[in-house]
Amino acid sequence: MNKVYVYSTSSADNNYTIRNDSGVSLAKITIAGKANVIDRVTFITKEGALTVLDQDKYDKIKDHYYFKKDIENGFLSVEQKNVEVDKVVKSMTKKDKSAQKQKEDLAHLSAKVVE
Repeated sequence: MNKVYVYSTSSADNNYTIRNDSGVSLAKITIAGKANVIDRVTFITKEGALTVLDQDKYDKIKDHYYFKKDIENGFLSVEQKNVEVDKVVKSMTKKDKSAQKQKEDLAHLSAKVVE
């Protein structure tokens, strides 16, 4: 079965619920986030995350309103081949509003950043 690679620069995992016309939930598909969030074990802050979907799951999610919006807004990218995450996220929106603040984000404040 074909694989589809979904790259994300969202800070949180996103759950997309697929419903029928009556509003009954048929499936929930999670796209990994955790971009721009420090890992508590390694202290590494990733710029993006990768979720691998089989073609069946992708066919269910590809027309989801919010999934398409996240692609339009540059937080998700869909590829047919596995590419290094860092290469793909370079051309995507870098951070969402829930990303952790970095020193550069606070530079415009009059208070001194203590390290």
